[in-house]
Formats: sequence, C-alpha cells, structure tokens
Amino acid sequence: MSWRVVARKDFEDSIRSWWIVALSALFVVLFVVPAYFLAEGVGGAVVEQTGEQISSDAFISLLASFVAFLIPIVAIVLAYASVAGERDSGTLKLLLALPHSRRDVVLGKIVGRSAVIVLPVLVGFLAAAVVFLITPVSLEAGNYLAFALLSALLGVVFVSLSVGISAAAGTRRQAMLGNVGIYVIFSLFWGSFAEGLVNLLNEYTGAAFETLVRVQLAVRLLNPVDAYQSLAAILWTSDALGARLSLFGGGLAGQVYGQALDPLPAYFSDPVVAVAFLAWLAVPPLLGYLAFRDADL
Repeated sequence: MSWRVVARKDFEDSIRSWWIVALSALFVVLFVVPAYFLAEGVGGAVVEQTGEQISSDAFISLLASFVAFLIPIVAIVLAYASVAGERDSGTLKLLLALPHSRRDVVLGKIVGRSAVIVLPVLVGFLAAAVVFLITPVSLEAGNYLAFALLSALLGVVFVSLSVGISAAAGTRRQAMLGNVGIYVIFSLFWGSFAEGLVNLLNEYTGAAFETLVRVQLAVRLLNPVDAYQSLAAILWTSDALGARLSLFGGGLAGQVYGQALDPLPAYFSDPVVAVAFLAWLAVPPLLGYLAFRDADL
C-alpha cells in the first residue's frame, strides 16, 4: 500500500535525524528518575517500617498527570508540521506526483509519526521497570503494562489530532497555532469550560444536581486528556466510579459528586470512556483529510 511507503519514509527520516534516539533518552530520564526516587525513598522507608514492598501502582498514580502533560506536547512537536510543513516547502507536490493519494499522505504521516513516539515511550517504561526489579518495589506487571500501552496510545491520539490539523491547515504557522491552541484548551481550560457550562444550565434550566454532575462528567470525558487520566486511574483504584471521580479531585466535592453518580451509569463505564478516547484516533484525521482532499495546493 502506498501509505506504508509514506510511513516508512517518515520513520526512517526520524532515525536519520536522531529523533528516535533523543526521545528515547528523554523518556528514559523522565521515567527512571522518579522511579528510582520512589523506590529508594518511599519504597525503602516502607520496607524498613513495615517489612512490605510498595507496589508499582504508586508509580502509575504518581506519573499519570505528568504523562498527560508531557506526551501530548511531544506528539504535537513531532506532528504539527507533518503535512503543512511539506506544503509550505513545496515537497508535498513532489510527494503527490508519485503514486500517493492525499489519503495515503495523511494515513502514512499518522502511522510514521506514531511509531516515532510509541517506541521511545515504551523504552522509557521498560527502563523504569528494570529499576523496580532491582529495588524494593513490587512490580504489578499487568497494571504496569496496561499503563505503558495506554500512555503510548495517548501519544498516538495526539499525533492523529495534530496530523489532522496539519492536513487542514494552509500553512505551517496555521498548523502550529491550531495545535498549540487545542493543547491549551484541553490541558488548561477544558475543566473550566465544563464547569461554566454546568453553571449556565443550572441558572437557566433548573436541572437536578445529579443531572448537572453527569453533564459535567460527560463533557470532561470528551477531552482526550481527561479520558486518558480517568482510564489510567482505574489501574490503581480498581473502581470505575473512583476513576471517574478522580477528575474532580478528592475531599468534600468528591464525596458529593460520588453520591450523585452512585451507582455509576453504564454510559460512564470503562468501555464507553475507552470508545470516546479512541474516537480521537479517527475523527480529527478524517476531518483534516476532507479539508486536505479539496484544498488547492
């Protein structure tokens, strides 16, 4: 298939430009350092006081928010200029002069750039796992592997989102602004947007508190970053309700929201949240491709 050629070229270019090596080194450092301090600091103290080892689930809960912040940034840096950059430089016309369709270009860019981020992320988690094997930490292999794969998938989601924006953008600058804007919205303002929407509904509709809480949670889970964090939380909470409530923090607010959501509706179950998360793999690239398909180069 033609998209495979595009993907392979993108991946090979990243090897020649040392992107793979640089990102692997970055994730090894960023994952191994907290793993070591958790193991030797907290883990050593727990062993001395109780004689028991802490679990790697503590590392997952510690790292989840950091991963949700870091990986989207790396994915955007990798992918924001994937199509728009070649369009600006004129190499896109040369690429399309070969037996590649515009659909092949979009799909190939997604696959190629996804491989560039997935491999370093998994290398970083593998290095951290080695730390746990030689320090006083009990490695919960199933949860740890699930978290590593989910984190890699977060990278693929944001690569797909970034390539979709890049395909729809007319210039590299537009692609950069679009990607930075969407990251800022998802990472900084989405929670405030969901809360503001609920306040408006409360003021103008008089909806019941339980309804308002469910609307707020539904809006939060439309954000791929929040969906990721809620799916990751299930690994150390082992409770779907607790994982959803992790988006609202603890304390009194968490208790009140928990009462409004208990029992947890089926449309907030893990499979439904996973489907909402995975939708970001398909919808942005499809919309970007449709704009790119009809664009005059």
